[in-house]
Amino acid sequence: MKNFPQTHVMFDLDGTLVDTRAAVTECYRKVFRSLLDADFPPEGVPEHDIFAMRPHELFARVAPEKTELLFAAYRDTYPACTDHISVFPGVADLIAELVRSGRKPSLVTNKGLERTLIDLGVAGIPSESFVAIVTAEDTVERKPHPAPILLGLDRAEANAADAVYVGDGPQDVIAAHACGMPAIAVSYGFYDAAALAEHDPEALVASIAELARCLDVALIGAAE
Repeated sequence: MKNFPQTHVMFDLDGTLVDTRAAVTECYRKVFRSLLDADFPPEGVPEHDIFAMRPHELFARVAPEKTELLFAAYRDTYPACTDHISVFPGVADLIAELVRSGRKPSLVTNKGLERTLIDLGVAGIPSESFVAIVTAEDTVERKPHPAPILLGLDRAEANAADAVYVGDGPQDVIAAHACGMPAIAVSYGFYDAAALAEHDPEALVASIAELARCLDVALIGAAE
């Protein structure tokens, strides 16, 4: 397995460190039921599109006259849905070991900052572990556009030659390559190995244990 000793290790969040799809679904269900008297998911919106959209965008599509009201309700409701968040075993230890060994993890996600911090809290990962955090509020563009990762590099005072990006989706691999960075794709998230392999990541791993080995991190007890 190829090793990536780069000082800067940049991570996606959802599908890479945590799985919040069930929490997001429950939050949407509550909001749709209470404010729209409707079921979730809405008719006519493919599931892939739903989870690719930011909440504000989905609400603008299904009920444009109530977008702000629905988004405010979503923000208020999400903390009550955190028991639906799944944490990939070993991720907190992986981040902690990177920091302990002098490496510099960063976080670059398409998710909003408020919910990102909630998710990190559930995962037991202090936000201070990351030398840079880039969220939905920071760039108009989102991955696969390179802008979020480029901003992450800037905030971390890093260059692409000394950084590697870890993510679970084709958009992560595409964005990293557009920045001149290698990408480690993880197939334990929302996309399978075949879909990821089409975009030629420099490494493809199926577990946190494999990811740790790929990053040359000694991680005891991580599940294969």
